Amino acid sequence: MLRFASGATVVRIRCRISLVLAMMLALAFAAPAVAADAPEKVFDLSITAGSVPAAQRTLRAQKDQLVRWRVTSDVPGELHLHAYRINASVIPGSPAEIAFKAFATGRFRVEWHPAPLKPAGAAGHHAAPLVTFEVRPR
Repeated sequence: MLRFASGATVVRIRCRISLVLAMMLALAFAAPAVAADAPEKVFDLSITAGSVPAAQRTLRAQKDQLVRWRVTSDVPGELHLHAYRINASVIPGSPAEIAFKAFATGRFRVEWHPAPLKPAGAAGHHAAPLVTFEVRPR
């Protein structure tokens, strides 16, 4: 004998199917935003006498890419990545490592301030950029 489901049972089955589909859709959109073809970008910056070699003066990454900078210097100081609000203290003989996600596109100044830093409010806080960090859209 053939039995048919009641109207309430059909409604419950449809609700469960809808819930499962909604959860699958939510998981699909919760995947990391980093492009599969854009692995972590690693840069080695060697600051000597307040500058870096010409080949290191422009650093490029893609939006949402993970970026890692390994920074060494012959004198102590601070590295600033403007707009991203990232600062790192660098001590000779102890490389500093900075890791972040390239969340904003554009060209950004990276400044080097050798120690001792000027007191707060002193004129000329902004130095010429050490390097330029370029983040391109995907």
